[in-house]
Amino acid sequence: MPSLLIPAALLLAALIPQAAAAEAAVLPKKASYRVISADFVQLRRLAELDMDVRITGSMVSELDGRLRWQVDSPVRSVTLIDREKLTHFDGETKKLSVIRQETFPWLRILRDSLDDWLSGEKARLTRRFQVSAPRPQIVRLVPRESAQKKLFRSIELEFAGKGDLITVIRIEEVTGDKLEIRFSNLRRDPRLPQDIWRMPPR
Repeated sequence: MPSLLIPAALLLAALIPQAAAAEAAVLPKKASYRVISADFVQLRRLAELDMDVRITGSMVSELDGRLRWQVDSPVRSVTLIDREKLTHFDGETKKLSVIRQETFPWLRILRDSLDDWLSGEKARLTRRFQVSAPRPQIVRLVPRESAQKKLFRSIELEFAGKGDLITVIRIEEVTGDKLEIRFSNLRRDPRLPQDIWRMPPR
């Protein structure tokens, strides 16, 4: 599984009480789009190996729909996640792999988590996370649910000004590894190529 997506890992909706009003007030505006696309630089700190890994690429995400994550460097790959499965194409070996949700339940945890983060919806975020704002334009999320706690300790979302676009995601995993994803060239509801969801990709 591409390391980025370790929330990017996906999650069960439990009836957990809303966060306090003071916490909820820090949340950004609700997303004003159905599809978002962006370029990214992903920096992963591997604590055990004391090394950093840099990955660049692009992504397309449909709110409550599909996610396409394309890595261009160091090795090209394309990963699609939908409600039923993860499909991964290795650009070096040309191999196509499929992981179904019923086999790996963490797929739903990952996809639902990403939807929560990108939606900016107060009810969705405060149901699954303890929410705080350590700095302006920064929202810190600490998982409430046991399934998420097995994947990550905390997530920080950095927003552009007072808008609804996430420019940086910082994830601290339970292993001690840290992941930072910086987005650029963000586009709301872009016009996409007709074969954008095709696998294997062209």
